[in-house]
Amino acid sequence: MSKDFRQIEREIAQATRWVLKWRMLQKEATEIAGAMGDPQARRHMLFIAEAYRLLAERAKERSVHLARLASHMKKR
Repeated sequence: MSKDFRQIEREIAQATRWVLKWRMLQKEATEIAGAMGDPQARRHMLFIAEAYRLLAERAKERSVHLARLASHMKKR
């Protein structure tokens, strides 16, 4: 197994961990927003939750892309 392939596997694992982290923070921000009484503060917190969702989505896309790359490297 090449060094590059092992590095890609590590990056896939890291991206997967980031997906979980961002989703956890999204959930937390959404819950906090639900408990807020001030509509403006709630909107700001929901904006933050949406940013975490987008980060999780991007990390997932990176994981999928890297998995495809690793698969391609294995075939060679």
